[in-house]
Amino acid sequence: MAGHRLDVVGAGARGRGLARAAAQCPDRATVWAVAEPDETRREAFAAEFPAAQTRCFESHHELLSACPDLEGVFVATPVPDHAAVACDCLEAGVPVFLEKPMALGLAEARRIAETAAQTGVRLQVGFNLRYAPLYVGLKQVIADGRLGSVLSIEWKEALAPSHWASYCRHPTYSRRSAIGSWLMEKCCHDLDILNWIVDAPCVRVASFGSRSHFTPRPDVPEVCSEDCPIEAECIFSALGPHGQRDRRDRAGQPQHACVYHSGSDLVDHQTAILEYANGVTAAFSLLPVTHLQSRYVHICGTEATLRGLPERNELRVHRYREGDEVVCDPAPLSGGHGGADPGIVGAFLDWLDDPACTPKTTAAEGLEAMVVACGIDLAMREGRVVTLDDLRQSDTREVSASPRLT
Repeated sequence: MAGHRLDVVGAGARGRGLARAAAQCPDRATVWAVAEPDETRREAFAAEFPAAQTRCFESHHELLSACPDLEGVFVATPVPDHAAVACDCLEAGVPVFLEKPMALGLAEARRIAETAAQTGVRLQVGFNLRYAPLYVGLKQVIADGRLGSVLSIEWKEALAPSHWASYCRHPTYSRRSAIGSWLMEKCCHDLDILNWIVDAPCVRVASFGSRSHFTPRPDVPEVCSEDCPIEAECIFSALGPHGQRDRRDRAGQPQHACVYHSGSDLVDHQTAILEYANGVTAAFSLLPVTHLQSRYVHICGTEATLRGLPERNELRVHRYREGDEVVCDPAPLSGGHGGADPGIVGAFLDWLDDPACTPKTTAAEGLEAMVVACGIDLAMREGRVVTLDDLRQSDTREVSASPRLT
């Protein structure tokens, strides 16, 4: 065995994905141990990563006690556990890769960032899109001045019906108590990318949204079935061609809840307006349905407009003076999230090799995305424009992303 000894805390889909990316570099890393309370997941992880078979634990406490020689840890637990696990690992001297978002609220995120600063232990936040070729290319186009001065940005994230339905039906991801908010869970990536490409602090935000469509309907049953009167045309059906007929919860029960009766308290659409210190404005929307699941990017500059469609790996620049379109599509890479996962895991390994090789997303970037996300949800909840310096400077009250729906 060679390379850094790495642990995974949280052996769900994301934890396994990060472990696989690390395992692609066998000369640099060994997936050495796992902590996961669910026995089935723990055993499946051990079967996939043989080096961890003799070091499988139910909790991170057991792991830290039994494996003092760990050199790095991927924390991919449910978000409510992020602060406790990350802080315990940092205090034990283990460098942490913390999956996004940092925490449910700003107080916990600050606690993580402060623990990293006080211990001097490295903390990377998992905003992997900064390593995806398309967003790297987008950043470079702006940095090269090919758009002139950026004036405004329109950015949307829109889901396919089956993806939205999975949020409605998921036993935890459908609840604010588990993820903070839909914006926080799904779009902290996008907010981080906006912060990155604008390259200035966000100063003020406003937001509007609600759960206005996916609410209880008296004309349909609570569970998808062939007897449902809209079954034949329902694009969200668990029984349809794009449904999840075979998906089951941990107790083995089918997850066929109707999207209108799922009990989810997430908003089903949201729009935010952001103002940055350098004058750039941005409009961001999160939508539950679209014909092509993707992020939709439109950036207006003084000399050109950029249009991006990540799902199709398209990056095009329309130049005003020349009246033409320049194709800037990046070369696609293999690996999760459009090649982003190998990049961000590689950056973590680089940092373990050399503390001077700071990655693109440390505690500072993670905390700033939390400030913007919490500010947006606070603006929606209270119906006002939120000045983000008030949140950056607030140490006394918890600010959560969770909105109260009406």
